[in-house]
Amino acid sequence: MLRLALLYGPGGLSLRGVAAVAGDAGIAPLSDKAVLGRLRGCGDWLALILQRLLAARRGVAAVPADAVGLNLALVDSTVICRPGSTGSTGSTGSDWRLQARYDPALGRFVDLSLSSGRLAERLDRTALGVGTTLVVDRGYGRAGNIRAALTAGSDIVSRIGWRSLALHDLDGGRFDLLAHLPSGAAPVEHRVQLRDLARPLRLIIARLPPEKLAQQQRRVARRASRRSQHLQPGTAIAAGYLLLLTSLPAATTSPAQVVTLYRTRWQVELGFKRLKTLGGLDRLPASDPLLARTWLLAHLIAAVLTDDIATAMLAFPPSTTL
Repeated sequence: MLRLALLYGPGGLSLRGVAAVAGDAGIAPLSDKAVLGRLRGCGDWLALILQRLLAARRGVAAVPADAVGLNLALVDSTVICRPGSTGSTGSTGSDWRLQARYDPALGRFVDLSLSSGRLAERLDRTALGVGTTLVVDRGYGRAGNIRAALTAGSDIVSRIGWRSLALHDLDGGRFDLLAHLPSGAAPVEHRVQLRDLARPLRLIIARLPPEKLAQQQRRVARRASRRSQHLQPGTAIAAGYLLLLTSLPAATTSPAQVVTLYRTRWQVELGFKRLKTLGGLDRLPASDPLLARTWLLAHLIAAVLTDDIATAMLAFPPSTTL
């Protein structure tokens, strides 16, 4: 079954092609309809194989990934669309969301979770670990995700939107974020609280450099235009700042260090790009949800195995002697 799934997924064969190769290779005499039935029914089994492979990676000890000695875990997700889909927001079909946890110390994904594209980004769909520092983007900047990270024994560095969370000061009053935006270039921090969360958090605010500021303001304006929404003045002002919420202690991580930690996120984005451009994960041919799930899981299994082989090869540099 695994060979059939790999022939159909990363092998790039049609159902009829898989049946032909299976017969020629002595795997099994199957028709294309028989291949279809088997591939549609093996998704849960392939998901189990993928999770077993990744669980072995999570048990590998690695040196801390940053200068302050933290065990970083970069969490993010990407959307994969079915043929003819316009994306997760405009599609009426079965788009898929791949949520991942990337270990920058190992330089590899250590968790991959496939779900419907209509489901929101949530940290509880990722394998969390005690003692890790989760670095996440604005899509995860919700009270439930922050609470899930802290409950699991992790710390968090999360980008947030200026209206995505109800922030309070330590006296319980509403925290006016726009009133605390810095005028200088150096990042500043404030102690804030979330409702129903006893542990205070640090809000780090850093002004974007001029080149990033113009780019971000254009992006915000385009998003409002696509949604036929009026761009609020507060949204335009907040677009010029990086807003980070973190549970890391101030004694060990300065505001500038928290900003640096967040900017390591490019590594997980590059990992997704490799999966799509080199691994072909964004060229999903199947519209049938069960068949599409098998195709995607087979690609992910092949990507993990290939990555393991490549890592083992890199451990042995080329010989200097002929």
